[in-house]
Amino acid sequence: MDTPANNIPQEFILDGSVSYWNVDRDNLLSLRSLFAFLQEAAIRHADQCGAGVRAKASRGESWVLHRMAVSVHRYPRYEEALRVETWSTGIRAFKGICRVPREVADGFPTRSGAAFFPDLEKLQLEPAAGGSIEHDVTVRYSDFDGNGHVNNTAYFDYLQTAFAARGFSPRPGTIQIQFLKEIAPAVEHVRVSLERRGQAVAFSLGGATVVFAHGLAAQE
Repeated sequence: MDTPANNIPQEFILDGSVSYWNVDRDNLLSLRSLFAFLQEAAIRHADQCGAGVRAKASRGESWVLHRMAVSVHRYPRYEEALRVETWSTGIRAFKGICRVPREVADGFPTRSGAAFFPDLEKLQLEPAAGGSIEHDVTVRYSDFDGNGHVNNTAYFDYLQTAFAARGFSPRPGTIQIQFLKEIAPAVEHVRVSLERRGQAVAFSLGGATVVFAHGLAAQE
C-alpha cells in the first residue's frame, strides 16, 4: 500500500561512509560511486512514496533519467562519513515519453526553495565535435541493472576511465549530462569522445552510429 504523502517527510536523508570499494587509485570517492550514492538516496525516497523500485514490479512502471547537473566541491576520502539529502520540487506534466500518473505525482511530498540547477529541464548540450580525442571502454555484465540496460552510474565510470587515460583530470568539478539512448546488452564497447573547450571538456558516449549521452565537465 502506498504511504500518503502527508505522512512522508519532505526530505530523505541517507547516511553512510566511503567504503574501500567506493574509492579510486588515489583513495578518493570514484565518479561512479558518487552518482551511486545520489541514485540510492533518490530510489529510497521514491520507494517511500510508492514510486520506486517496487512500483516496477507492482505496476510495470520505471523512472528514466534524462538530465543531471552536479557540482563537486571536494571528493571525500576512504572512511569519510557521507550524508545525502534529497527532496522533490514537484512533478509537472510530461516526463520522458509519457505523463506521470496523477496518483504517483500526488504521492510525492514537495519542498520549495532554491535548487542547485533550477533550469535543468531546459538544459541543452552540444556533443563533442568531430576529430575529438577518443577512448574505447568495454561494457561489462556488472554495468547492467534490473531495467535491462546499462545503469546511469556506469556512464560516469566510462567517462572517468577516458579522462584518466587521455590526460584529463579524472575528478571534474562540475558535470552536466544529457542521457539520449539506453545502452542495451548487445553493446560490447562504448566510445568516449573528448573535446577541450577552455577550462571544460565536452564529451560524448556512443557507438558506431548512435550517441548514448553527451555533456560538459569542468576540470578541477
